[in-house]
Amino acid sequence: MNAPANLRVHWSATYEPQAAAISSSTARPAPASTAYTASSGMTQELAAFWPAMTSGDSATLPNQRIALDRTRHLVRNDPHATAAIMRLVDMVVGAGWQCVPTPDARALGIDPKTAREIGRVIRSEWKLFSRDPRKFADARRRLSLNGLLRLAARTFAIGGEATSAIKYDRRRVEKLGARYATCVAQIDPDRVCNPKNAADSLKIRGGVEFDRDGVPVAYHVRNGHIADWWASVQAQTWTRIERETSWGRPVFIHAFEPEREDQTRAVTPFAALVSRLRMIGKHGDTELANATANALLAAFVYSDLPDEEVASRLAAGGKESSVRASYMTRALDYLEKNPAVLGGVRIPIMPPGHKISLNNAPRPTTAFHAFQSAFLQSIAAALGLSYEQLSMDWSRTNYSSARAALNEVWRAIKRLQAVFAEQYVQPIYLAFLEEAFDKGYVVAPEGAPDFWGMPEAYASVRWIGPGRGYVDPVKEAEGAALRMEGLTSNLETECADQSIDWEENIEQIAFENDVLKENGLSRMSIVAAVQANKGVKPDSEEATGPAGAGEQT
Repeated sequence: MNAPANLRVHWSATYEPQAAAISSSTARPAPASTAYTASSGMTQELAAFWPAMTSGDSATLPNQRIALDRTRHLVRNDPHATAAIMRLVDMVVGAGWQCVPTPDARALGIDPKTAREIGRVIRSEWKLFSRDPRKFADARRRLSLNGLLRLAARTFAIGGEATSAIKYDRRRVEKLGARYATCVAQIDPDRVCNPKNAADSLKIRGGVEFDRDGVPVAYHVRNGHIADWWASVQAQTWTRIERETSWGRPVFIHAFEPEREDQTRAVTPFAALVSRLRMIGKHGDTELANATANALLAAFVYSDLPDEEVASRLAAGGKESSVRASYMTRALDYLEKNPAVLGGVRIPIMPPGHKISLNNAPRPTTAFHAFQSAFLQSIAAALGLSYEQLSMDWSRTNYSSARAALNEVWRAIKRLQAVFAEQYVQPIYLAFLEEAFDKGYVVAPEGAPDFWGMPEAYASVRWIGPGRGYVDPVKEAEGAALRMEGLTSNLETECADQSIDWEENIEQIAFENDVLKENGLSRMSIVAAVQANKGVKPDSEEATGPAGAGEQT
């Protein structure tokens, strides 16, 4: 469809001159009288600063490969990059995620108690699916589901995306006795590319196939990695995998969150850090080499003889020269066989005109720590970590600064966890849940729609990731108690912050109390323990006096 005439005029008058100026290597700088300094071309700082106009795909697709390869090289060889990935994986997935199904009772038209009971059944089935020791959740049967999540989180942290195929393998059920046929086959994102290495087009870009509305409908996966010489034949063939089945079951997972509109593939989050990390690594290696050289060269031997004297002593011929050389040889041989010792310490004997000088060269590493710390702080900030987590240096940290830093880090981690849950874990959960309903392991309550009648209501779930941890357990436990007492929090939220399922925790406490009672024991409550050391709380029922609710004295 042709654009309206007024729109074409507006484009010609407004955008074409700018595009021509940016794309031309001989473009004239913008006039100095621009309203914004950022668009000026006459300042010293911006005179030669003319970046190209790019879209989400034109910026990422041509540069994704080399940026990711450099990042992986750094993660393999640079300790700071390795530490950053380890911290991110620990905080995003850690030991594993717990599933707390929360079916939407109002949407399903059932009472909350029934919804909770369905949630308990789903939670039990999820444990059977994800924690099977035979590792049926993994298509390759190498990892548990939590292991798959850690691997995907590592891939996601390094490259900004993770890809998998969700299979339905009936052979596992029929031949191996698996409870579920659903399994996950993780795929290296490198293998997702255009078939036959074709150029990007409107329909297929970066291995992703779109429909006319821009919806991803299929992914083209190379059958072998291009770097695997043992799979060179497979690396030249592709498989087209649809995004989902005709009824909506997820088939292919492409987990990434675009930074710009119309962006097809992710770029590594280390893109802005590759140069800095590499230079810091080279600087550290150079400093270490200098320090090693200084440590190896403990002392130097100097001679103060004139050049003519050294030459005459080394010159051959003459009776006097022969006698002198013979004497020096015999003297040095005697001192080597009979070293001079004073109090057990050897006294070095040098030839005439020579002296020993210790290596007093200044060590260049004295300012290295401060220099490195300044750069690590910027790297940690870009990755959403604290400097202490990246460097594991807690020597300058107190409770207040640590808590403030971890609060900011925790916000970034919660965002990453949400992205990872929405983009990667939720499709796996949806495929599992469909099979659970299909096989009758979970039954829709009477009067409620079936699973595909309202999948979003049945698939509502809360994921509990790694715990936040404590900096000061006493202060933070008291703070949690005060929040619950003031009705600004609840047991479920406080337990989830420490990676605890509150319902399982309550059940375990009830079981322990029964066992203690059977054995004639009792549990001292936290309040009783605090009162034993600090006295009762002023506003508690046990307290007396003006602030207490008990008997006044």
